[in-house]
Amino acid sequence: MRRYPLRIEQLNRLFLLLGLSLLAGLGLYAHLSLERVAGVKRQEEAAMAQREIAAAVAALEQRLKAIAQQLAAWDETRQHLANPEYYVLWRDGRVRETGLVPASMQVALYRPNGRILARDPQWAMPEALPDTGAGRARLQTAQGRTLLYYVFPVRVHADVEIVLGHAVLRLDPIAELRRHGPYRFVNADSLYLNAPDGTRLDVADLSRHIAFDPLPNPALDALLAEARGLTMVAIALALLLLLFVMRLQRLLLTRPLRRLTADIAALRDAPTSDVAPIGAQPYRLLELEQLKQAFADYRQRLNALLREMRHTSDRFYRQARQDGLTGVHNRRAFDEDRQQLEQDKRVSRCVLLLFDCDHFKAINDTYGHPVGDAVIRGLAQCLTQALRADDRLYRLGGDEFATLMPGAEIDTALKVAERCLEQVQRHDFRQYGVHEPISISIGLAHGVAPIDLIELHKQADLAMYAAKQPGHAKIVVYDDALGDLASLVHNRDVSAVYEAIRQPALIAFRYQPVVSLPALQREYVEALCRIEYDGQVIGPAAIFAIVQARRLDVEFDLAVIRAIRRDLAAGLPELRQGVSINLSGPGVVSDKVIQALIELKGDHPACKIVVEITETALITQLAVATANIERLRQAGCQVALDDFGSGYSSLRYLVNMPVDMVKFDMALIHLLIKGDPRQALLVEDIAEIVVTAGYALVAEGVENETLLAKVKALGFGYAQGYHLDALQERSQPDAIATA
Repeated sequence: MRRYPLRIEQLNRLFLLLGLSLLAGLGLYAHLSLERVAGVKRQEEAAMAQREIAAAVAALEQRLKAIAQQLAAWDETRQHLANPEYYVLWRDGRVRETGLVPASMQVALYRPNGRILARDPQWAMPEALPDTGAGRARLQTAQGRTLLYYVFPVRVHADVEIVLGHAVLRLDPIAELRRHGPYRFVNADSLYLNAPDGTRLDVADLSRHIAFDPLPNPALDALLAEARGLTMVAIALALLLLLFVMRLQRLLLTRPLRRLTADIAALRDAPTSDVAPIGAQPYRLLELEQLKQAFADYRQRLNALLREMRHTSDRFYRQARQDGLTGVHNRRAFDEDRQQLEQDKRVSRCVLLLFDCDHFKAINDTYGHPVGDAVIRGLAQCLTQALRADDRLYRLGGDEFATLMPGAEIDTALKVAERCLEQVQRHDFRQYGVHEPISISIGLAHGVAPIDLIELHKQADLAMYAAKQPGHAKIVVYDDALGDLASLVHNRDVSAVYEAIRQPALIAFRYQPVVSLPALQREYVEALCRIEYDGQVIGPAAIFAIVQARRLDVEFDLAVIRAIRRDLAAGLPELRQGVSINLSGPGVVSDKVIQALIELKGDHPACKIVVEITETALITQLAVATANIERLRQAGCQVALDDFGSGYSSLRYLVNMPVDMVKFDMALIHLLIKGDPRQALLVEDIAEIVVTAGYALVAEGVENETLLAKVKALGFGYAQGYHLDALQERSQPDAIATA
């Protein structure tokens, strides 16, 4: 019968499974036994200890009653109430000598009017009779000390109701309880009253407020010792199991591995063109036998692989400098060419151009990576066609490209950049399935010898960053004025934005009123965001430039919503009529942002919530955006299309997204009185179309009375701007108000 090698994992799994099962069973048994027995014991001891404390308190109350009866019946007590001349000697000496009052208690006599016979500086008894009720004991706590006052009347005779006065016994009940042990279940030294200062209790309630530690329980100690014994047994079994496995590995692994090492050494020393045989005796373990044969096969194939590597080394070198997606030069080639250019003394000047695709992340996330890759390839094709014949195009990563133009003048580089921009604009990207316009931003930086291309790269990056800002030219040449933009990438403002996302308490708002026309009554306020950080206020321009550059739109939208929730909870008077919140393009299609707004409206149903969708943001997922807007409207929010007329596709957004309001951009509003008459007429016609379509119109940037009259005449339902803010001082309290 043929014997097959055993697999090592089969042996290890079997032995470890048996050992671990045994240990787990012992551990579980010990744990359950300990918990069950200890739980029963603790319950019994707690009940017995509570009863023991209650009995001790009852005994204390009986002792007080007995002492009170003896003192009230003692003739000397009546005599000193009638003639207190020797009262102090009686109180401090005679009472102690007779043993009627223990040394742990103090006694004082009070007149019928409740005043003490004589002051007691040693014990500081109350000047007036304690308000406890005759024949009752009352506990009082003050400054961490607990005292018990027991008041009882002293009558002319036991059978006569005429009261000569009152006597008061004072004692420390906890100390008294400690002395009248011993206790079987309670540690007397641990007794203390668990009640705050000023607490007044009847003696009958004392036991419920006494805390204590139980006395050690030998039974539980024995139980714990048993558990420790079981643990030691389990550890011993684990050690035995470990030793067994180690011994098994030595027999089945260590010695065979030594044999295998010797066989491999013989194979290593064999001639390259020949393969020496490895030990003919088979191994007991299948893995070792397979490893032996694998080494022999490897030696046979090694020479063939080396020959193939020589043939492909040149091809690998070329591929290492080429971008696999676009076929243009890659970042490694750019770094090598940059170093060579910096060392070339013949180059007196150089221009660096950086290209970046606008909103590529939104396109990539919306249409998927295959479409995003097709867009990148299309951009590389356009740029390559537009560059000069000798210019090299480099893909630095993602959607960023660059080219170096050594010896070129800046005017020449600008013409090349314009050709690149035009080539991209003419290219039909719809063939890849993209329905939004594709544009690029270009930053240029030029320098003279000695050329520092690292610095030129930073400058071109800032220029490209400026070109990406809304309303800016798409080609920007770096100059010293752009140096301030470095703060958007490097300085404190970036930290401020990240801190504001983590701590929305740093976000503050200027609440600008939106008034109804023509009544000029405040309808709601728009939350204009600021960040208060490190003693300075960072404005919206810097904030949103960083948010867009770092792609923090969704995170920042959520932080703004949390800050609005904070101000609503604080009951700011500016927000009592309603608030509008600006939402980014990525925020419109984010389920987290939409859910946060719905929850905000649900928590404040009486507050008008207006969500403003910035029209300048590129929204590629129109179907998702439309569905989310419907969700907001169903939750009770109103939706406004902000900055209408200044973005990518005003009419397309207006047609496709179910908004309630349209906010005309400030630039359009100012054309009504400052622009060409044809421009003003066009704005008026657009306003008429939007009003006729059933949308409410909001005019932004109303800065004077002329503009206010103009937008009123055009049918705008709402307006906001500095001129309306100024009307606050002349308005009624319920009219325009600003934060």
